[in-house]
Amino acid sequence: MKNLNIITQIIIINTVVMSFFIAVFIYKNYTIVSNQLILLENEKIDSIVKTISPIISINLTLGLEENIKELISESMQAHSEIIGIDILDLDNKVIYENIKKDIKKSRIYHVLLEDTILKEKIGELKVYYTFSSIYSKLLNEFNKFIVFIAIFFIVSLFISSFLIKYNLKSLMQLKDKMLNYSLNDKISFEEECFKNEISVINNSAYKMIKKIEEEVEKRIIYEKNIMQKNRLASMGEMIDNIAHQWRQPLMKINAILLNTDRNIELKNYDEEYLQQRLEDISNTIYFMSNTIDTFRDFLNPNKDKQNFKIDQAIEKSIKVLSPSLKNIKVNLNKQDSVICAYESEFMQVIFSILSNSIDIFEQRDIKEKEININIYEDEINIYIEIQDNAGGIKSENLDKIFDPYFTTKHKTGGTGMGLYIAKIIMLNSFGDIKVENSSIGAKFILNISQKIGDKNGQ
Repeated sequence: MKNLNIITQIIIINTVVMSFFIAVFIYKNYTIVSNQLILLENEKIDSIVKTISPIISINLTLGLEENIKELISESMQAHSEIIGIDILDLDNKVIYENIKKDIKKSRIYHVLLEDTILKEKIGELKVYYTFSSIYSKLLNEFNKFIVFIAIFFIVSLFISSFLIKYNLKSLMQLKDKMLNYSLNDKISFEEECFKNEISVINNSAYKMIKKIEEEVEKRIIYEKNIMQKNRLASMGEMIDNIAHQWRQPLMKINAILLNTDRNIELKNYDEEYLQQRLEDISNTIYFMSNTIDTFRDFLNPNKDKQNFKIDQAIEKSIKVLSPSLKNIKVNLNKQDSVICAYESEFMQVIFSILSNSIDIFEQRDIKEKEININIYEDEINIYIEIQDNAGGIKSENLDKIFDPYFTTKHKTGGTGMGLYIAKIIMLNSFGDIKVENSSIGAKFILNISQKIGDKNGQ
């Protein structure tokens, strides 16, 4: 019943209830009428037998058998209920018999025949009778009655179903709106001015949906603000990393220029020497240009999906963090897995996880730092496991690691938003992210749906 719609349930309940009461009504009335007819028929047969039995006794005493035959024949013709009569003597031998039809299912009325003068038993009268005619009339009448009740019941059922459906039309429309409603494809909800129960439900749903839309809108704005703040924080970290990346090349260029300038003053140079110095400067500038390209890819705000290799995107993220990873051994198990998604967002997820491991290494002063990145896939998903050897996450913090503003780095200025943003990005654009403790440290597991993944890069 729970799987049926409300109109069907009401129709079934009405049908069962009305059928029960109609059945009880018919049975009760049939029983009353039947008993009354049986009683009347018994009285009628009793009256007939009591009328003919004295006459048969007189004629039997006088030996007037022809009169008996004539009387019995007339009685059976006059009364269709009587289908047979037997007259027996004192030895239970049949003296006279008149049977119109099969008497196997008939009723029998016994009466003793007495000598009218001596009052002695002279025989027995058996009257075979049936109620078939009465019952057939009763059955016909009841059949008509049942047909009438059935027609009335069906008509009333259709009328009640129509009225129920009409009255529940608003509720069914509300149900369809609720089922088809989505934030991306909004369906128009309007408040009703009526005061019936369905309008109250409709207006409650309207207010609830408006409240949900407002809360979702607030949530979207909140997450956009958080994403923007996190991006600005990431840009700050990137600038710091660029400074680290460029410090040595700039010092190298400065040293080349000073050395070249000194040799020019001393006129201790030739064309080959100058060509070599220019080539050194060019290579250094090329390295710095590549560094800028890497950071630009990471901070690229465009939302166009593109095909990219997972391992290459991870390598770019590692390159961005290379100054912070210089004392950390990073092992990447490469695999040719291609997905069509937002590469900058994916790099930000990897950046957040690697940054978390770097901070934990510094907090716990781990000597031999190591991060293992493993990529594998099955028919359904692509998996990326990122595991460090920093000892893992405290059990009381394991369920809070992706909560906004949760951080254990208060002294060093941690905001607690990095892993929260990573969680949002994964849920919105890729699939899911989980974390667990292994025997050596924390293990982050990124789950990317194969619907996003494309092995052929097409």
